[in-house]
Amino acid sequence: MIHLSRILCPTDYSVTSDKAVRYAIEFSRSVNAHVRFLHVHPPENIAAKTAAGYGLSVGGEEAFEVIPQLFSALLMSEKKNGLSTDMHILRGEAAKVIASHAHSWGADLIIMGSHGRTGLARFMMGSVAEAVFRTADVPVLLVKQSGPEKAVRD
Repeated sequence: MIHLSRILCPTDYSVTSDKAVRYAIEFSRSVNAHVRFLHVHPPENIAAKTAAGYGLSVGGEEAFEVIPQLFSALLMSEKKNGLSTDMHILRGEAAKVIASHAHSWGADLIIMGSHGRTGLARFMMGSVAEAVFRTADVPVLLVKQSGPEKAVRD
């Protein structure tokens, strides 16, 4: 029997990601699991690293750990309704950070959104979801942008 107790759900606060977040909430409720939401900021650029070396901040650094109000409100509402959840914000290359964090945290499953790009668009843009799927050592459930609004029904 498969027992899921820790679900990791990366989010970039986009519409695609929002569908995965809602899926992760409903799924974690149905299996009584803890869900951790993870936001990954891009790696610092050389200007930010140099400025930090001099004790300065380059625009946007102070907002590093700010969670958008709508997302924060959703989490607080779900916590009040009994959802076991937390939020982490990390910096780095998204696919690597997601796979690494899933491993170090001991996630049983990753639930994340996928834009569903194909062909040239996928080749040009790459796919964080595909990279996580290939590199993570736990199962990855991809929620397509065109997928149903609610995946788990009573």
